[in-house]
Amino acid sequence: MEISAAEALVNQLSTLGADRVFCVPGESYLSALDAMYEHRDIGVISCRHEGGAGFMAVADARLAERPGILFTSRGPGTMNAAISLHAAQQDGVPLLVFVGHVTRQESDRAAFQEVEYRQTFGDIAKAVFEIREGDRVVDTVARAWNLAMSGSPGPVVIVLPEDMLQDRVASDIIPHAASSRPEPSLAQLDLVRQRLAEAKRPLLLAGGQINTKGARQALEQVAERWNLPVLGTFKQQEVMTNEHEHWVGQVGFTMPASLSESLQQADLILAVGTRLGDITTQGFRFPKAPVPDQDVIQVYPCADHIGRNISPHLGIVADSERFLAAMAASEAPKPSDGRGAWVAQLRENYRSLAAYTPAPRSSEKGVDFGGVVDAVNRLSCADATFCLDSGNFATWVHRYLVLRPGQRLLGSASGAMGSGVPYAVAAGLHNKDRTAVAFLGDGGALMTCNELATAVHYGANIKIIIADNSLYGTIRSFQEKIFPGRPVGTSLTSPDFAAWAESFGVRGWTISEDSQVEDVIQQALSHPGSAVVHVKQNPERLSAFSP
Repeated sequence: MEISAAEALVNQLSTLGADRVFCVPGESYLSALDAMYEHRDIGVISCRHEGGAGFMAVADARLAERPGILFTSRGPGTMNAAISLHAAQQDGVPLLVFVGHVTRQESDRAAFQEVEYRQTFGDIAKAVFEIREGDRVVDTVARAWNLAMSGSPGPVVIVLPEDMLQDRVASDIIPHAASSRPEPSLAQLDLVRQRLAEAKRPLLLAGGQINTKGARQALEQVAERWNLPVLGTFKQQEVMTNEHEHWVGQVGFTMPASLSESLQQADLILAVGTRLGDITTQGFRFPKAPVPDQDVIQVYPCADHIGRNISPHLGIVADSERFLAAMAASEAPKPSDGRGAWVAQLRENYRSLAAYTPAPRSSEKGVDFGGVVDAVNRLSCADATFCLDSGNFATWVHRYLVLRPGQRLLGSASGAMGSGVPYAVAAGLHNKDRTAVAFLGDGGALMTCNELATAVHYGANIKIIIADNSLYGTIRSFQEKIFPGRPVGTSLTSPDFAAWAESFGVRGWTISEDSQVEDVIQQALSHPGSAVVHVKQNPERLSAFSP
């Protein structure tokens, strides 16, 4: 029996485990869309912008622990989606991007909206495949799926000439085969155990590749068995429940001096699932590049990223879950008394930073956003998924939001603005019984907040909290530091976001005084549908760690 290449593509995706695709519909892949009409096991989420669709696919991948699926039309559509490929590459998230392309007869003729995708995405995607013959669809999709998941996960681009999708092909499929995940050797595990037993002040630096339920459970077991303090890397607050006795905080874009000074006392760093990039290492200062002041053991599934920035005492090419599970099963020696004091010191430092105290008011210019986060922290459901955009407002979330067991936090380590609302839409669709709460600033709000329309259309229950200080706050803070008193291009004029929400049929609230916070947050979180809370933030306090 023969079917179209488009049908073969959709059948193969379903066989591999895809159940949802995100897209903005385009004429260059109409045959694939038509195949999805017949294949009701795959839900089609039509979005309002390819950037939003791409962010949704990235979040969906993290939640479902398999590649996110994005379909875009050629040229402009794919360029709009490029931000999500960069986010997937930076965060190590598996993503398949299917690009509708010009016909084979038009190829390489500067045709309408034609782009050479190998050149465009060569340094971002793990691979770019162009399928010229329909009978190569099934094996290429299977190969791309495994490649996106293997080693250091990331984006793979599959280019689909428009006419190729109509080729007649055999109705074959390739069964799903689990991607190989490298394991540590027994000799490597012995060296790690020995060094951990010797260390007086070790620190476990937990990165974004600790991204499965099993890996997070193993992380807790390792911390408990070996009595290790756990510090999350940038945007990885969810790797461990923040109420755990061994959780000591996360690395931020900027860190308070009290935390930085305490961490410098570490004599061993066990870095698991992290590339040890510039944000994680605070500008390559901790651990110091290229030769750190303390021994570093780096565990990462891709050899290219081990020792790239920091010369390790020991580098181990291994999957984070496999490594942590092996360490959790190890017999650990009784730690010294000093080890317990070390963990307690870092834990107390974290607790003091996370304890919210209203800031002294120097003016009446706006709301203390820390109080908003504190209210959300206390009033949210036990299984809420929090979704972060990028900006200085996020420092308040990272400082005062204490993740409890069962809660998730999705943020973009790439620092891309516009991720917050799409992440929340994807989370709301992934599990409609769980509430998704998005935090964003007024800058990011007008980048992808239009995807509220997607949430309404598909019935996702999301709560959007907008910190409005009428500024591109992060850039303004840099301006004031480097060019004081000379702001350029960082002032904003924002709409009435509550009224804007109501135009979508969504309930909107405005918080303009601190006294309103508790009541409004309670109402918004308990509201049965989606909601938007417009917070008139105090512009004099751009960061949770500023004076």
